[in-house]
Amino acid sequence: MKRITTTSAAAFVLLATSVGAASAQAPAPGSAVVARLGDVSVRQDEVEKLLQALPENERAAVKADRTALDGWLRQRLLSEAVLRDARTRGWADRPEVKAKIDAATREITARIVSTSYIDSVSQVPAGFPSDADVQAAYEQGKTGYNLPAAYRVAQIFLATPDKSVAAVAKVREEACRLARQARGGDFAAVARANSQDKRSAERGGEVDTLPLARMLPELRDTIAKLKPAQVSEPVQSEAGFHVVKLLEVTPARTATLEEMKPQLQGALRQQRQQQLVQAYLAQLAPATTLSIDAAALDAALEKTN
Repeated sequence: MKRITTTSAAAFVLLATSVGAASAQAPAPGSAVVARLGDVSVRQDEVEKLLQALPENERAAVKADRTALDGWLRQRLLSEAVLRDARTRGWADRPEVKAKIDAATREITARIVSTSYIDSVSQVPAGFPSDADVQAAYEQGKTGYNLPAAYRVAQIFLATPDKSVAAVAKVREEACRLARQARGGDFAAVARANSQDKRSAERGGEVDTLPLARMLPELRDTIAKLKPAQVSEPVQSEAGFHVVKLLEVTPARTATLEEMKPQLQGALRQQRQQQLVQAYLAQLAPATTLSIDAAALDAALEKTN
């Protein structure tokens, strides 16, 4: 019932590129081939590393809509094929290419050395923040920790891969039949036997407990109007028909201290680290010793016009 957003897809592609480049270097022995282009392949362990590196909600979105993942596999194969062709032709040995590689190596080396050193001089103590610090931060921002109402739902899903009018009408008729059967009997049993969403079917149709904003737009109004234990009429989405049962509603509320604690701890540690970095930089380059020659800077700007 989730869709991967445009932002999620963009983040996924960027992450996939970096993870893919690293993991392709050393595939696990015996790892199955997921995609292949000639003698170029992407192995199962590479895809697993990619997915594990994604945040949990993004990983779930990718699994629910594999368009971004399929696109990444194609791009990964093409990129590797281009690189191999260039190396075969000795492109990396051309003077102008070697100069760019050397410059990039120097830049990356300097960045890694500087970044890792900054990290070493801005280590936050393991015991920071204290419980009192977290409590104070929670009380200060409490008015902004509002959680929307969440809906625990189950569904019976029937796909419509054939978009012809007759085919869609046939699936709609079957969805209506299952809705009637589910209302008069055991919804979970009907879902297990008939739902084509394998993941939720195994759980008696149960999907997740989610706010309306994280559900398919086509389902939001229907779910919002249901009362607990009610079963909807079939609702059509781009993928097919959904017969939804509302199991439980959690009203909107303010997140508790315990719920916010991990997020607050992370934010306070990050804030403290930034303070340590600024203190180190101030010690390294006091404001009284750093100067900028405005005339020389103006001259440099003039020459670039």
